[in-house]
Amino acid sequence: MLVRNAMSKKVVSLKVHDTLETALSKLVKHDISGAPVVDEKNHVIGLVTESDIIGAIDAYNPKIHYDSDTGFAVILAVLKHKERFDAIKKEIIGSEKMLVEDFMEKDIVTIEPEKPISEAARLMNKFKVKRLPVVKNKKLIGIISRADIIRALGK
Repeated sequence: MLVRNAMSKKVVSLKVHDTLETALSKLVKHDISGAPVVDEKNHVIGLVTESDIIGAIDAYNPKIHYDSDTGFAVILAVLKHKERFDAIKKEIIGSEKMLVEDFMEKDIVTIEPEKPISEAARLMNKFKVKRLPVVKNKKLIGIISRADIIRALGK
């Protein structure tokens, strides 16, 4: 099976000048754990994950410490309740001037849609990543995650 048959075609992406608040809001709204960062030509130039956001929050506000995914799950649970979000937003998120370009992962791995999903799985395992942006002619056309691979194999 090919990547194009297993990938998600509706990709939530970020721009380098999006704020930390925007990135966090998009992840929460779409219930995703990461998003590619694209330029004006839709070329993938980075990736933002839960870990990157936790690192950015911790760097801005070191008195709040999170133990990776568990800490982030607590943040998401609180932020999904709009009435509580506004009250704690500034304390958790920190500076409104913190931009995606300040904390995104720049050294990323991508895959082409015509590659077999076994190649996607190999790359995810080798680079210890949970998702790969799918690119064609350098442009973002999808994303494939570990869950997409498992679903495809289970069919």
